[in-house]
Amino acid sequence: MSAIVGHEAIVRELRSFAASDDPPHALLLAGPEGCGRGLLALEYARLLNCEAAASPGPSLPLPSLPCGVCRSCRLIAEGAHPDVIHLGPGDTLCRPRAGEGSHELHPDSRDIRICQVRGLIELAARYPFEARYRMVVIDPADRLGRDASHTILKTLEEPPGHTVFALVTAAPEMIIETVRSRCRRIDVHPVSRSEIEAGLIALGIDAAVAARAAAECHGLPGRAIAFAADPALMGDRDRLIARCARVAAGRVPARLAHAGELAEAWRRERSVVLRALDAWEAFWEERLRAAAVAPGPLDAAGPVAALRAVAQARADLQAQVQARPALELMLLTFPPVTLDADPEEEPTGHA
Repeated sequence: MSAIVGHEAIVRELRSFAASDDPPHALLLAGPEGCGRGLLALEYARLLNCEAAASPGPSLPLPSLPCGVCRSCRLIAEGAHPDVIHLGPGDTLCRPRAGEGSHELHPDSRDIRICQVRGLIELAARYPFEARYRMVVIDPADRLGRDASHTILKTLEEPPGHTVFALVTAAPEMIIETVRSRCRRIDVHPVSRSEIEAGLIALGIDAAVAARAAAECHGLPGRAIAFAADPALMGDRDRLIARCARVAAGRVPARLAHAGELAEAWRRERSVVLRALDAWEAFWEERLRAAAVAPGPLDAAGPVAALRAVAQARADLQAQVQARPALELMLLTFPPVTLDADPEEEPTGHA
């Protein structure tokens, strides 16, 4: 069974692509972190290489593909297929120029470099080891440097017939237009809570855990699967929201200090900051719900402005705006918050 939760329309489109005589050689899968872009790229690889689809004589009907049990499907699902290549920042496929003896390794690079693209082009020119189609997943594709982007153009425009590409990104606008124009773009959107809950249950996850994971994941199936696999992560999220409350009720120095911590985390591990932004969204959404049911006139302006500030900060970070100013602006935009007093603590001042 596929681990994809939701996105039935996209999966149908991928099946149609794979069944055609000339399947798209390059996809651009654009959507937020955790929405399932990477799994969809692998689903395309399975559809292109499923042995049930390629076998002579009667084969499985299109809606039943990929079969999930043949060698190719199993190896791709296990992340062990020799013809499914993942390219991201670091040293993967690094090929220095001929005679470039001083080329240093760059395992901690934040960008996909031109030397890696040279290695990718060299690989793409060879026949796959055993697959009908080699799949190269470039993730995150928005980390392709400008020189690397220009170098990959011709391969994307005239790829070898046995190699397909899947460019995965949360920031498609950061990919140069000439690269984007050579790809079939698929926008991967968040999934409804009910779809995620049903999908998790279909994967064999306990109904109570599935319901909570679906409620906590903000429409992101990948995050829901992670929550279901490790429910403690949902406890971590509760702790993040509690910290949001303390920061929101603090003075300006506390907010600026929090911005500095997040900016440093963005440099080291971006997923930490993305989880923090999710927690801020959950915090302000809860305050918006509370404002909606409170007696008297609706006072939603503060939470709405805060949610817009979180969305803007997320967009700024994906657009590679300097992290600290973007995060400081977000936190300073938040309205003052008063928390219920803890009898064991002194009241906290407002920002």
